[in-house]
Amino acid sequence: MEDRADAAVAEDEVAARRTTVERPPWSPAQLIALAIGIISTVIGVIALTKTGIHSNAMDVVGSNGPLWQHTAWLAIGEVVFGLLMIGAGVIPGGARGMMTFLGILAVAFGIAVLVDKTDLRAEDATGWAFIIAGALSLIAASVSPVFFGGSHRAGYSRRREVVA
Repeated sequence: MEDRADAAVAEDEVAARRTTVERPPWSPAQLIALAIGIISTVIGVIALTKTGIHSNAMDVVGSNGPLWQHTAWLAIGEVVFGLLMIGAGVIPGGARGMMTFLGILAVAFGIAVLVDKTDLRAEDATGWAFIIAGALSLIAASVSPVFFGGSHRAGYSRRREVVA
């Protein structure tokens, strides 16, 4: 009789597959950092192609554009600033510390240019551009929220169902 009862019980295996995808956090500050970085890098590269790099004339105004007069040092500084700002913008969630630091440096450099432009061989437009870029960076880093993406959870499970 027991054999018959065992024969009547059938087992079905049920398998389910689930996957989990986590999205990295993002912030609008990242877009602002990328925009500042790209603009600064492009301006610096254009100016550097016009001024060139000459070891005995790095502080001589060598180009009259793209937006203001440039020395080779100023062009190199703009390229480095832009690349660092791009680096701060590509980090998920925004690298607020880096953006804040670069913003403070940009504001300080802009003020230094406005105070004594002859020593730095720069114009008022250069100072104001750095002050505006630094202020935008500081504001974006301090007030921009971080959005955490939802997660789509999943996994793989098996269970046995006994059908009698």
